[in-house]
Amino acid sequence: MRIAHCFRALIAVLGLAAVVIPVAYGQYFNETQDVLYDYYRHKRNARRQNKGHNHVGGLHIYDDDFHMAKKLHPHTKVHHPPPGECCPTVLEKVEPTGGSNQDGIYVELYQDQNYKQRFYDLSCHSDVLNKPCQYINRTQHASRCVQQYSYSYALVKNTDSNRTKLFPMFPDHQHGGATYTLDYIRIRSGCSCEVTAKRRRKKKNNNKGNT
Repeated sequence: MRIAHCFRALIAVLGLAAVVIPVAYGQYFNETQDVLYDYYRHKRNARRQNKGHNHVGGLHIYDDDFHMAKKLHPHTKVHHPPPGECCPTVLEKVEPTGGSNQDGIYVELYQDQNYKQRFYDLSCHSDVLNKPCQYINRTQHASRCVQQYSYSYALVKNTDSNRTKLFPMFPDHQHGGATYTLDYIRIRSGCSCEVTAKRRRKKKNNNKGNT
């Protein structure tokens, strides 16, 4: 349990330095800017359209912007389609055993029977992923819903690839003397609409050769 106490102490220090968002005891909420923006936008749109009603399309609105996400159980998916959304998203709380860091290297996340790291995964809905965006004029523009990614802090097993980074190391005496450190892992953080103008075909000159 020593590494868990060290991890909580490190998070407290980083929180004072405004490096990461404070986390709850035994549950590590790793928010991204895209998720934050999506929540605020959804709540604002819901208030405008419902004028005080407490739900929109079965998705309840809470006074605390993070209340809904914190109530999610791991691996529970919540369809999150704000009105007028070009590329609907699905919100899920996940507990991965590993992930890809900024160097593209797979890293193993720390976990034991009492502690697991949880992340919010915001992915493109399967109906729109890599497909044309909704509400876009297809005769004038070509569009595609593209999965977006960001990087979030995680406590990972120390390897040769991340020993050069300036993060402290924590020994874990319960797992063969392994050491753990902070690193980044890639998580899905939203769905964007990429739009490009269609090339117009040149009109053939019917008068060619008649002059």
